[in-house]
Amino acid sequence: MAEGARGRWLTLGEAAQRLGVDVTTLRGWADKGKVRVFRTPGGHRRFDPADLESLLKTGLSPRRAAGTTFSSSAASAREWLASHPWYARIPEGSLVSVRALCGDLMRILAAYTDGEPARPPHLAEGRRVGAALGREVAGWGLSPAQSTEVFLHFKMHVTEMLSAPAQSGEDQVRSLRDADAFLGQVLQAMMEAYEAAKA
Repeated sequence: MAEGARGRWLTLGEAAQRLGVDVTTLRGWADKGKVRVFRTPGGHRRFDPADLESLLKTGLSPRRAAGTTFSSSAASAREWLASHPWYARIPEGSLVSVRALCGDLMRILAAYTDGEPARPPHLAEGRRVGAALGREVAGWGLSPAQSTEVFLHFKMHVTEMLSAPAQSGEDQVRSLRDADAFLGQVLQAMMEAYEAAKA
């Protein structure tokens, strides 16, 4: 980075706040090349505010959540899971159950981000599915950190599906904020159920 321009660059946290998304979401976009990122000599990500404004204007589309992209993303998520040593000991029935629960989450999230009026019921239903996920994952013998990593990987794939241009930047940011808040509630419910199951 040029010395004179250094004041313009935003940290990952600052850039995520400006866009109204989670840092995990923005990190995923940057790593996938969906938003331009610069690296400091220490390897930290820095963002140009002009790039973020451009991103807001072109928009990112959460409306594709229930679309056909889910199947390819789900396949990629399964490949990621299979790369972990603990994956081999997970019963097939539990994997089938988790896949179905993730599909349920995608349908609820699609309705939630489409702005349907019954938002509290969507959150309640998302938390119910999150709790069911927590109970399943507790049986896998994973640590809390590993369980959270599994969910965040799922969340990253959801965010990728939501990031194709299709609507105005303002609507896009609102939908992404809604999705981020929804998935945060799901993760909290998942970990609460995980802890209860372990106890």
